[in-house]
Amino acid sequence: MKSLSSRLLTTTAIALSCISGIVVLVLAVLLRWGPDMLINLDLEHNAARIVAGVHFNAGGVPDSVRLNQKMTAIYSVLLQDAAYRVVDQRGVALLSSDHAATAYAPAGENFDPQRTRFRVVNSGEGQQVLTVPFIHDDRTFYVQLMRSERMQRIIVGSDSEKAQKIAIAVAVVAMLLFSLIVVATLHRALKPLRKASAAAGQIQVDNLSARLSLEDVPSELTPLFTAFNLALQRLEDGYRVQREFLATAAHELKTPLALMRGQIELDERGDRGALLRDLDHMARQVHQLLHLAEASEHQNYAMEQIDLKDIAAEASAQLERLAQQREVHIVGPANEEPVMIAADRGALFVLMRNLIENAVHHAPPGSAVDVDVSARGVAVRDYGDGIPADAMPQLFKRFWRGPHRRDEGAGLGLSICEEIAHAHGWTLQAENAGPGARFRINFRAGLQATAV
Repeated sequence: MKSLSSRLLTTTAIALSCISGIVVLVLAVLLRWGPDMLINLDLEHNAARIVAGVHFNAGGVPDSVRLNQKMTAIYSVLLQDAAYRVVDQRGVALLSSDHAATAYAPAGENFDPQRTRFRVVNSGEGQQVLTVPFIHDDRTFYVQLMRSERMQRIIVGSDSEKAQKIAIAVAVVAMLLFSLIVVATLHRALKPLRKASAAAGQIQVDNLSARLSLEDVPSELTPLFTAFNLALQRLEDGYRVQREFLATAAHELKTPLALMRGQIELDERGDRGALLRDLDHMARQVHQLLHLAEASEHQNYAMEQIDLKDIAAEASAQLERLAQQREVHIVGPANEEPVMIAADRGALFVLMRNLIENAVHHAPPGSAVDVDVSARGVAVRDYGDGIPADAMPQLFKRFWRGPHRRDEGAGLGLSICEEIAHAHGWTLQAENAGPGARFRINFRAGLQATAV
């Protein structure tokens, strides 16, 4: 039942079955108790008209009943099928259309004014009787109306059966038409989905710019189509970035390879030291490319509780020789209390090492690089010339190098730092500290470090 059409059709079939059951139940109730209800309503209506037509003499006793021509004809002709009697509390008939002297009562029983509805049998034919009280001059009288079951069958029998058959046929036809309409509506409503499926099937790796059309799409499906188009947009952007990255990486590696080839072609006249520098430069580029690839795969991160200060100390120790060559002193956190945070140890080490290394390369000889670690985040500062305003937007772009760059890096260090920070839910910011520059990692709410 994964098909939406099947689910909707099944739901519709269940709803139709329930409706059909209710219709059948209502018809059964009407067939069972409907005729009796109709007789009762008709008798009550006629009884009210007879009560309104009763005329009393000077002594307050009913002496006649004034009815319209139709009712007078019925009660005058159909004596065995329709009659009325006006009786007193003792059951004596004061007025009657069938010239009876006593009130209607079941066989072998006396008149009981509390018995409002009952059935009697006369000459083998069933008769329905209704007793209705009314008051005149503080005296209570009763109108009894009789309707034979034979007359009732004549009145409602054939027409009722025909009406019942017509009603059932109409109900069946209506349900069939409703089913057809539902199927047609589903077919039309799901047409945008079929068109979208066909369009999605035509999207290829070399055609990621295609999007699903929102024309004639139901409002309920518009968010789904929009989300799918946004996913395609993100996929296209990612694919474009990867292609640009590969092209730039190939260009960056081509230069040292060309230089190495030239040195080798010079044979013994070549500069061995220059060749080794080119090899080191290319190895560094390859190493940073691997780090960037690893940092971009967020699912490979293994989070654990680690001490930020231990990682900062390890990164500082690894860069101590470089700092000595640059005549720069790395100053660690003054507070010795551990700061615990959930992070990937290897990725956090690369992040700290790249930030400290970047600061060492930009720090002037004789200055210091300050590394501050706290529960709010990490800050690495140098005391160099700072970051030019035009270079600030370019800092975290891949393969970007500043015009006064001192080291021979590949321009990937800060990009790697940004990828690692993003994977942990942190933000990486750069700012001028006057003098120098400061790179700050801010921990978001819920991922903040805990000072122990």
